[in-house]
Amino acid sequence: MKQNIIITGGLGYIGTKLCELYSGEAWFKNITVIDSAFHSERIKQLRAWGINFIQAGILDDEAMKFHLKDADIVFHLAGITDVAYTKTESNSEKDLRIKQVGEDGTKNIIKYTNERCKIIFPSTHVVFEGFGETKVDIDETQEPCPVLTYAKGKVVSENNLIYNQKNHVIVRLGSVYGYSNDSTRMNIMPNLFSRIASQDGTIKLFSGGVQLKSLVSIMDVARCLKFVAENDSINREIIHCSNETMTVREVAQLCMEYNPELKLEDTADEIPNLGYTISNKKLLATGFKFLYNIGDSIREMIGNWSAKKMNAELEYKILGGKSFADGRGRILNYELPEPINLIGHITSKRGSVRANHYHPIQEQKCMLLKGQYISVTKDLSDSVAQLEFRVINEGEIAVIKPNVAHAMVFMKDSIFLNLVRGERDHENYGVTHTIPYDLVDLHLADRILCTYKTECRCCGGSSLESAVSLGMSPLANSLLESADENAELFPLEMMHCPDCHNCQLSVVVPKTWMFDNYLYVSSTTASFRKHFEDAAIKYITEFNLDGNSLVIDIGSNDGVFLRPMMERGIRVLGIEPARNIAKVANENGIPTISYYMGSDEMFLKSAQDIFNNNSFKAKLVTASNVFAHTDMLYSMTTEAFQLLDSDGIFIIEVQYLLDTIRDLTFDNIYHEHVNYWSVVSLVNFFNKMSLCVYRVEHINTHGGSIRAYVKRKGCEIDPSVEMFLEAEKESGILDLQTYMDFGNRVAEIRKNVLRNIRLLKKEYAVIAGYGSPAKATTALNYFGINSDDISYIIEDNPLKMGKFIPGVNIPIKGKDFCFQDDNLPGLVIVMAWNFFDEIRKNNQDLIDKGVVFMSIKDLQKPLLYHA
Repeated sequence: MKQNIIITGGLGYIGTKLCELYSGEAWFKNITVIDSAFHSERIKQLRAWGINFIQAGILDDEAMKFHLKDADIVFHLAGITDVAYTKTESNSEKDLRIKQVGEDGTKNIIKYTNERCKIIFPSTHVVFEGFGETKVDIDETQEPCPVLTYAKGKVVSENNLIYNQKNHVIVRLGSVYGYSNDSTRMNIMPNLFSRIASQDGTIKLFSGGVQLKSLVSIMDVARCLKFVAENDSINREIIHCSNETMTVREVAQLCMEYNPELKLEDTADEIPNLGYTISNKKLLATGFKFLYNIGDSIREMIGNWSAKKMNAELEYKILGGKSFADGRGRILNYELPEPINLIGHITSKRGSVRANHYHPIQEQKCMLLKGQYISVTKDLSDSVAQLEFRVINEGEIAVIKPNVAHAMVFMKDSIFLNLVRGERDHENYGVTHTIPYDLVDLHLADRILCTYKTECRCCGGSSLESAVSLGMSPLANSLLESADENAELFPLEMMHCPDCHNCQLSVVVPKTWMFDNYLYVSSTTASFRKHFEDAAIKYITEFNLDGNSLVIDIGSNDGVFLRPMMERGIRVLGIEPARNIAKVANENGIPTISYYMGSDEMFLKSAQDIFNNNSFKAKLVTASNVFAHTDMLYSMTTEAFQLLDSDGIFIIEVQYLLDTIRDLTFDNIYHEHVNYWSVVSLVNFFNKMSLCVYRVEHINTHGGSIRAYVKRKGCEIDPSVEMFLEAEKESGILDLQTYMDFGNRVAEIRKNVLRNIRLLKKEYAVIAGYGSPAKATTALNYFGINSDDISYIIEDNPLKMGKFIPGVNIPIKGKDFCFQDDNLPGLVIVMAWNFFDEIRKNNQDLIDKGVVFMSIKDLQKPLLYHA
């Protein structure tokens, strides 16, 4: 026979928690809740657990007689809880109702239960409210002294249970506190204080908060009631249930610990007494143990009711917390903010695409059990929103906001759970649940599969997080031949590795697509020529280079660095992957090999043949603005050190990530630059190769760069290395939030530029750009500025003239174009902002004609001004 358990008042504060405890037993026990109230969600949950619900009051004789007659255990929780705490709060009408429901309801329980039934009756510590002096540790033998109607009614019910000889356990509860969903009683002191704290309010301490209180968690109360009901040795007993003793002020001060914004105010308001406490020794002697405390409960309530900081990301990932691992494996726990009513178990093959839809109301939650996929999202609330991309790995839950289109491109065979709150119809789409949206086609899916990099190239970690997403962008230096040509687009986003703090692009485009026919020539700019001449002189002096020294430059371009070396008698060799640029260098007398570093060790033989001797080893190998370009960092570095003699030095110049973040030079992000270096990431990388970054210098190229000197292990470390590391730590470069803030600031820049370009279009009939560096492609495509906004780009490099900026199809012209027909611009926006002063100085003839020069950086400011 199944045990029959009745819970009166089961929808109430304590009853809700008691039902939770019994929910796992409803399949082998008959559990019935009787309550005069009707709360939709609570009843729905009871039914889902298999607990029966009867809407009836305890004064309903017919209902009580019918449902109580076969009960084995009755938890008599029903009663009126909205009661007075002081005499001034009392009124006769309310007192009559409290007395009627409390006393007569208990009489019905006694009357209609059978002889074998065990009645569990929660009474209260306030039956001792009438003491004129403070008493502590009151035990069960103490005679009650009630004053108010509520306490008097409890004493009457206690006596009726005792005198009628029914099996019973009377549990006198301390002040019950704690969170219980929407049944939480807010007039209980710790709960009330927590609510006030969640609102940054003021707690008024009546009489200074000196009153002493016995306190107990609602979960421990529910556990205690169940414990005494099921313990056959506890019968016809009165037991006190309280765990903690505190003054009202101490509870308020505890709330202030969790929210320092809370204020406390002492008042002279009435308190019924100075307080008292009840002893729990008898309960503890039965073997019961308290598991909950007021500190955790207050933190939970304040946390649940306080304002939450909304995650600004369209999609974010959750990796379970409270993990437990042993020899059998690992357990991760996930807490979801809303109920789930449907779970879809979905398998997907590598290369397949799912979703391509959005949800107008609910969040989408996908828990990846096996495999890996790239999540693609787009903000539908922004008409010019860019695509964003994220790697989702095993064990992560991806949470996508409502009204965000999303698609999944599976990098491996995968299994995931779709966690749904809502409805699905037979066609898979519903009004509130899912609406189709074509986001990723097969071509884009194929591009992602072929080019997406899901692991850190420095340490191999797989926990990469998106720092900034610039949407779909073309290859920055792959200029178009005609305005009708469509550029190939690839995701452009910078990822951060939390393990080694490397930052890298998520996509690695095949190097031959970018470098086989390169259009960037370093010597075009006078400031670059001077920079490398200064570097050459510095190295010759510092490292005592002479005619017997060999210097090799990786990514040597047209020889802008090697030329001043040669002119001073130093032997040089250039290594340049772009065949057309290498040809130019060789024609200019600078020995250059066309080769991709890290691709083929046979190149060493080619390099050695150029000098035709057996003493081929370099004193210096340099890599200026190219160490960020390779996806083959380890093999490139290995080859660089094969070229060096035993004491040789590898010198690299890279754009400095800290400057990029601080100065918002996001347009230095493009597909050629697969890595974005900080000193900490460089140190971590070279340490893994048993190499040593022994000195670091800050230089001014590309809006802020660093020059790092690297040798084999064992060298002396210059203080500059530690200085940079400390500065980076203080700047937050080790924290993911720094990168997320950078992404948010870049998004704000985009809004400013679009607003400002609209204003400028009203003022100037013709707007031109100046310079078509790679950063211009990134910026113009991210901003969405095309030939409707900027009529043409002025360019000094003849290799680029006559071509078009990819993605936005703005034509590139020589400067003489400005003086033809009606082409004279009223405004020139300098895209190569790092050479703004030089460009403006060299174009006095345009300025003399009234042309205004402005940097693209000026457009990024909230308030536009003219240069």
